Amino acid sequence: MSETHFFEQKDGSKIAYRIFEPETIKNEIPLVLIMGLGGTKETFMGYEEVIVFDNRGIGESTVVSLSDPITIELMAQDTIELIKHLGIKKFNLFGGSMGGNIALCIALNIPSDLKLEKLIIGCGFARFPTGEKFQEADKYFSLPEMSRPKTIQEQKDMLLKSEKNFADYLLEHPDKFDKVAEHLANTNDSRPFEIYKSQWEAIKKTDLISRLHMIKVPTLIIHGEADEVVPIQAAELLDREIPNTQFYRIPNVGHSIYVMAPESTIIINEFLNKEITARVISCLI
Repeated sequence: MSETHFFEQKDGSKIAYRIFEPETIKNEIPLVLIMGLGGTKETFMGYEEVIVFDNRGIGESTVVSLSDPITIELMAQDTIELIKHLGIKKFNLFGGSMGGNIALCIALNIPSDLKLEKLIIGCGFARFPTGEKFQEADKYFSLPEMSRPKTIQEQKDMLLKSEKNFADYLLEHPDKFDKVAEHLANTNDSRPFEIYKSQWEAIKKTDLISRLHMIKVPTLIIHGEADEVVPIQAAELLDREIPNTQFYRIPNVGHSIYVMAPESTIIINEFLNKEITARVISCLI
């Protein structure tokens, strides 16, 4: 397992990251992964030759104060600063859900001394859809505190209340159910509710739609057709507005594409390996 490293930023926050490299061929262009709302870097363990990190205040990454404001632009800048800290000049970028929103922001604000080669957006959005799930989440994040599952069984019970197609999938795949529940239960204490709320407020304030036409790099869009959290229409909009896209729709799959659709990594491999770039293998969970 790769060792966790820490990068301290000028404002005093620390970004925890890991670098996974293959034992044989070393490719020139690394893949940087960006987590979704409340996600930790362990979600993407199992990918190879990547840089994976915790967004500020989540997992092993820190903030100076839990009350410090967080924006999509700030998390995008954190990513850029980490890339520069590692001495990387060219990179590929993969963002999932909120991470996709951050990745789009980065693609629109690349510094002149860096080059983004390819962009991957998984179950992502340029503006969060304001439908029923948005209203439910907004009500949830307005609570003063959140009760967290203390045991794996309690975590399983909570997962069964999530998207119906995801809950059904977990029941049909008990080994994955165990791994997902164990991962979440073990990381609950490192995902403060205050940071969740700040990330949610950041999502609500971000609208990148009018600028999507400015993204010129080859972009892969992956989205579950049964996604109840970020409906497929959000991906269709990205496909329309970004000039150079490939759109991969996953039938009968919801928001948790990394769990429900491990075959999506094959599509990612094909997209990245049209030239010699980073290589991705199947997800852990």
